Amino acid sequence: MVYRNMAAHLRFDIEWKWLARFDDVEKLKCLNDCITNRSGRFAVDTGWYREYIKKFYSDRQFNEIFSLWIGSKEKYLKPSIDHINPVSHGGTNEISNIQFLTWFENRCKNDMTQKEWDDLKNNIDQYLI
Repeated sequence: MVYRNMAAHLRFDIEWKWLARFDDVEKLKCLNDCITNRSGRFAVDTGWYREYIKKFYSDRQFNEIFSLWIGSKEKYLKPSIDHINPVSHGGTNEISNIQFLTWFENRCKNDMTQKEWDDLKNNIDQYLI
């Protein structure tokens, strides 16, 4: 029943039986929540959605963040989609340009490229008093 309800509320043409292949409904809900189409930000098609779910449902980094968050519901730990190459720098919604960070880390990374962010993290002591 949960999968039928989820499929009925998705903006993608997905059969509930396809969703039922994924046994953790909370994880699916989280992945769906991360791509709500506010302001056309994730104007993507059904093929993209299928790739997205298949990749990130079992993605190590997503699952690590999801496990931390689901156990605490701490807002700063919530999984958040990050564009490796930010849209402001020409990045796209291609699956290869997307990763998950915690909400907090994503806000800190802001519009930095992954290299800029990695450099900053490696030298973080310079930025903290």
